[in-house]
Amino acid sequence: MTRLVPTAEFASVVYGAGGPPGCDPAEDYHEASRLYPNVAPGRLATLLALARSAEFQQTAARASRTHEHRPGIELPRTPLPRTKLRDALASRRSLAAAERRPLPLHDLAAVLHAAYGTREREPGLHRRPVPSGGALYPLELYVLALAVDGVSPAALHYNPFRHRLELLGRFAPADAAAAVVDPAIVERAAVLVVVTAMFWRSRFKYGARGYRFALLEAGHVVQNVVLAAAALRLRALPLGGFYDRRLDALVRVDGLDEASVYAVALGGRP
Repeated sequence: MTRLVPTAEFASVVYGAGGPPGCDPAEDYHEASRLYPNVAPGRLATLLALARSAEFQQTAARASRTHEHRPGIELPRTPLPRTKLRDALASRRSLAAAERRPLPLHDLAAVLHAAYGTREREPGLHRRPVPSGGALYPLELYVLALAVDGVSPAALHYNPFRHRLELLGRFAPADAAAAVVDPAIVERAAVLVVVTAMFWRSRFKYGARGYRFALLEAGHVVQNVVLAAAALRLRALPLGGFYDRRLDALVRVDGLDEASVYAVALGGRP
């Protein structure tokens, strides 16, 4: 008969019989980011005052890095194939590519727009296809193009307002493979999409809890990526196993104010 192990005992597996050394950073953070009834109302008054600020609203509406001065690639406005949501959900798989094959640029464009592209709900009001705490959109998308039709291997930033890829620089494909725990996944991929978070974009309003919101939003974005890939019949594998400093360096972020939080390896056309 199988003995069930209480999940609380998993701590002994992680830290050993002696438990965590002094403190557990995960528990400390979770406690620091809690909300309590005696704290939230005062904070809410500050948030409402911010929300009424015209300058704040303008800044929030344009929440994204842009590299207008850099050479770039104007992406085609390619719609996703018509498919039922239930079919996309049923066909979604976390699968690495079996071999490296080129990815058409229009497929990459469709995935990026579905993931985090802007939609103008009304003149001047831009929103994204994911829930975002305070509509602050703290995330950025980067593309490490390994085998994209017509594109040399390069690190590129996605501009969601212009639907454009902005060239950050060249890189060696071997360096991209070395940035993840299982290099074979990237060695067979056509693209590595990297999701970064600019934490202060949320934290200035929500404090420590803003960090939670950024991670939750990254999950929403990656779910859009993998559902779009399913509609396009592309292989997609979400990745949390990467070496932070190496991946940060490839997409030119400092790892502090902006850092990599998620990645997806996309395969090319079968």
